[in-house]
Amino acid sequence: MVVEKEVETAYRSNIDVSKLTPFRAPYRLYITPFEEIVAHQYRGEGTHDTPFIVDWITNDPENPQTWRKVYKWLLTVFVSLTTLSVAFCSSAYVGNFEGVMKEFGSSVEVTTLGISLFILGFSLGPLLWAPFSEMFGRRIIFIITYLALVAFNVGSAGSQNIWTLLILRFLAGAFGSSPLTNAAGTIADIFSAKDRGLGIVVLASAPFLGPTLGPIIGNIIGQSIGWRWIQGVMAIYTAVVVLVGILVYPETYAPVLIRQRANKLSKVTGFVYRSKFEEHEQICFGRLLRTSLSRPWTFLFCEPIVLLLSMCMAIIYGILCMLFGAFPIVFNEERRWSPTIGGLAFIGIACGFIIGMIYCVFENFRYSRLVDAYAGQPVPPEQRLPPAIVGSFALPIGLFWLPGPTIHRYTLLFQ
Repeated sequence: MVVEKEVETAYRSNIDVSKLTPFRAPYRLYITPFEEIVAHQYRGEGTHDTPFIVDWITNDPENPQTWRKVYKWLLTVFVSLTTLSVAFCSSAYVGNFEGVMKEFGSSVEVTTLGISLFILGFSLGPLLWAPFSEMFGRRIIFIITYLALVAFNVGSAGSQNIWTLLILRFLAGAFGSSPLTNAAGTIADIFSAKDRGLGIVVLASAPFLGPTLGPIIGNIIGQSIGWRWIQGVMAIYTAVVVLVGILVYPETYAPVLIRQRANKLSKVTGFVYRSKFEEHEQICFGRLLRTSLSRPWTFLFCEPIVLLLSMCMAIIYGILCMLFGAFPIVFNEERRWSPTIGGLAFIGIACGFIIGMIYCVFENFRYSRLVDAYAGQPVPPEQRLPPAIVGSFALPIGLFWLPGPTIHRYTLLFQ
């Protein structure tokens, strides 16, 4: 039985529900009038045993799936930039190793830990930020973690010994890693499955473009004004990103939005409302955290395809990180390039990623046609593999090409 809304809105007749509609802001462009939300007919009876089940209303402006396509793509670009900025911070550190070693008297091995610990933070941070974002939302977790990232980058710039620098680098990686999981979640929130692939292509380029741009810019800064300003530029860059995020980044996670709406309805009307995502079981943070910590390992060891693809991605990203150390040897020591010019060697990797991204854009058009051809039926997941097959041949060819002693220097950049 559904209780009529006239009875419900009369429960607290002294409240003007039209005044409860939130104000419009850059991070909240789409607003559903609260009187429409209250007047909607929800399934249930409004009691503790049979609460009203809250879902999106018809043509709900606040539903991220219904937002304008231009706005969705602006959000995609922004979350990609958040990932790009933290990936940039991971590698720009290499721009002036010599300056760090000279000032602190540290060895090459200890100084290199500044990269290793940052990447270690990458692997540990998402174990917390993923469940936190499902509990509290994408926006608030982004703001908190990115403000912490800015603070740790500022601290790194003012470090007085190598151990302080290394600890702050680890913490920066751990807190800055939230976009690695939550950015993809944002794209899943706003795009349908058919259109999601193209957004993922744009996002996926950021974790690889960032590390290639880092050494280029880091070398220029480090060789001209010193290693501390490398950390300073990281702090400025991430500060700009978080300020823009505070202004324009909306909450996109539907379960959080619906839960907030249900709580507001319960408070205003006096009836019991519950999110459709919590109809059978309310979210428990402890259980959510346990699931988030255990599920990746369950998938890794129980699903062969996940294990194989994870190994593939680990090898590729590991090779990329090793190039941070290999390129200075190849181009600075063996080919006698200056440190600044040697940093430009990473342009070749960046160009490769851009070419791969363009190829994946056209590949996504093929996949979209398949979605239409299957007419609502699931498309076999193997149809996503052609770009990976091409890459599996291109990667070893480039790696075997790199150590060739007689290859022209410009050809080397694009191997």
